[in-house]
Amino acid sequence: MFRRGFWMAAGAATGIWMVLKVQRAAARLTPSGAAQQARSHVRHLRNDVAAALAEGRRAKRATESELRQASRLRPAIDVAVASALPVAQPPEKSRGPR
Repeated sequence: MFRRGFWMAAGAATGIWMVLKVQRAAARLTPSGAAQQARSHVRHLRNDVAAALAEGRRAKRATESELRQASRLRPAIDVAVASALPVAQPPEKSRGPR
């Protein structure tokens, strides 16, 4: 008798669970359910893109800061010394027989 009651309760619970699962799937497949699902996906995608852009901006600022710091550490070339340096001239083209 106990076995029969156990299996009866297990079957009823399984039936209820399946009915709820099918109802949820049917609700998702209606036009309004599909629209709601699409809105949810677009919202998540927008948040992911915004997070990626923010991370890129942070990385850009950090890299720019490192480059600025590195350029401050290198000695600058004195303008007077730089103007006194010889300027390389391009080699002349030889005019040979044509």
